[in-house]
Amino acid sequence: MSELAKRIGRAQRREVSGGMGFASIKREQPKAMVLAAMITTGDQARAALDAGADCVLVEHADATAAAAVIGTLPKHSAGVALTTLDEAGSDTLHKAGCDFVVSTLEGTSSAAVDTERMGQLVAVSTEISDTTLRTLNPLGLDALFVEGRPNAPTLAAQLELVRLASLSGLPLAVNIAVGASMAELRALRDSGAAVAVVPSGATASDITALAEALRSVPAPRRQSRGGDIALVPTASGHAEEDDGEHEHDE
Repeated sequence: MSELAKRIGRAQRREVSGGMGFASIKREQPKAMVLAAMITTGDQARAALDAGADCVLVEHADATAAAAVIGTLPKHSAGVALTTLDEAGSDTLHKAGCDFVVSTLEGTSSAAVDTERMGQLVAVSTEISDTTLRTLNPLGLDALFVEGRPNAPTLAAQLELVRLASLSGLPLAVNIAVGASMAELRALRDSGAAVAVVPSGATASDITALAEALRSVPAPRRQSRGGDIALVPTASGHAEEDDGEHEHDE
């Protein structure tokens, strides 16, 4: 299991608000979503991690170049975004210490995917069909990476995310705008997003502010009538397999 999958599990186990009086125990909550920063160099990666990002996403044209960056970073702190991924590239990334890979369905060799040794996300657009979404669950993916820049925070955009998450049974990784508000982050979380990706070029202060905003997002309310959209369960058992492991957000 990837470290990203474990982080997703911890974020989705945040305490539910509305507990019974003395039974509610105040303790520091993890961020509402995993915070990932898109980067291209090792210096950018280290600055993002120091500023409060949980992990970084190395964006490069090929696996060899990405592996060179990952090899300079702390273990389990980085993933890679590629257009194509073959078996040789997967081996190169694994040996460099890559935690997870984001690649397209069409550009990924099935022989390159082994979720026991390295996490896998597939990049999808909101145009993906319902039929394809329903068939993704058995692949053991960590999440779906939703392509494109952040949409305006409308109900229509939120429902698109709900469709992706509910039909696939997978958490989402979504691009967020620098300066996204706590309310916007809450809406993304309630739509099934579990990873918030900061765009390349974000400053350390931008990342720190987003980390603080994610910690301030209220835990999901207990469901009764109406209310927040229920979180999408993790298909690959992130929460269950991570029991007994403790990692504190910096």
